[in-house]
Parts: sequence; C-alpha cells; structure tokens
Amino acid sequence: MSQIKCEQKIDKEGIQVFLCESEGSPFKTIRVHFEAKTTLKQYAAGVLDVPNYPKWQTNTINPRILDIKNKKEMIYYCEIQTPWPIDNRDLVFHLTMNQDTTTKVLTVTLTQLPEFIPVKKDIIRIPKAQSTLTVTPIDKSTVSVNYIIHIDPGGEIPAFIANLFSTQTPWATFKNYRDLLSKNTFTGSAIDFITNY
Repeated sequence: MSQIKCEQKIDKEGIQVFLCESEGSPFKTIRVHFEAKTTLKQYAAGVLDVPNYPKWQTNTINPRILDIKNKKEMIYYCEIQTPWPIDNRDLVFHLTMNQDTTTKVLTVTLTQLPEFIPVKKDIIRIPKAQSTLTVTPIDKSTVSVNYIIHIDPGGEIPAFIANLFSTQTPWATFKNYRDLLSKNTFTGSAIDFITNY
C-alpha cells in the first residue's frame, strides 16, 4: 500500500495542520496534531458537551443532541456557517467514544448520517464526512491529540476552493479548544468511564 502524500500547511502555536491526498476524492483529508495541558476526562467532557460547541468550534451554530445511545455514543446535529454566497451546510454526526484499557488512548469517531433527519430549506446537507480523533496521555496532565477528517461539502463548491480554505478552520478550532482546556472549563468529573492515566 502506497504512503499517503501529506503537505504541512500550518505550524503555529504548537498546532500542525496537514492536507493529505484522499483516494477516490478530489477533496483533501485534513490532519491536525498538537499537545494540550489537560486530562483525558476533561478532553472527553468537552467533546460530549454538544450545546457548547460554538464556544470553540469555528463557524459551528445551532448544535443539538438528537439521540443519546449511552454515555459514550450519541447522534447530534450542527450547522456550519459559510461565507456569502455559499449556502450554509449541516451535519448529523454519529459520535462514538472508546478507550483502550491497556494504552489508555481515547478514540472518538464521527460518521455523517445524511438521511437521519429531513434536509432543511436553504441549507445543504453534507453528503459524506468521517473523522477520527485520538487522544494519547503523555503524563497525568498532558495529552497528545491527532485528528483526521475527510469531508465532501456537497453542493457546487469546487474542490480546489474547498481545499484552499480548509486548514484555517481546524487550526482555529483546536486552538480555541486547547485554550478552554487550559482554563479547566470542563471538569470531567462525570466522565466515569474514562481513566486519565
């Protein structure tokens, strides 16, 4: 199997963003890497706190939980604000969270469910999106984060335009989240199914 070609686009304030070739798609896969001063429980608590996503997820509006399967699995909705004249997009994500009992690595997967709820007028439903977040404990108060996402934004956005503007948003999003984590915004006390270290 050939190595996936990736190109680093941003390396700023300890956050690296890469664009990678995507097999069978003109839209690039985004990879993000950084470290954060936080615990696994705190990181997980923020990820599960869907109503507060707009505090850190750039251009995310109107998030809401549609279905809670259990403590580690849910389906949620959010809208992505886009610059005029592009129509806003929306997503219905199936979120699952798991932890390896040996390595303690936390893995969060998001899979788009485009037909879970009816499409809204004047908002384009993103037809395909898949992401994987892995959070690895370095010590009791530091984690290493790796994030991979591939999105087909749907509609009539040319791939070269989408790829051109696809790196700044994840960089800003994870900088916001890292800043919130450093302030102990999410206590993680209720996340009893995650072991910190």
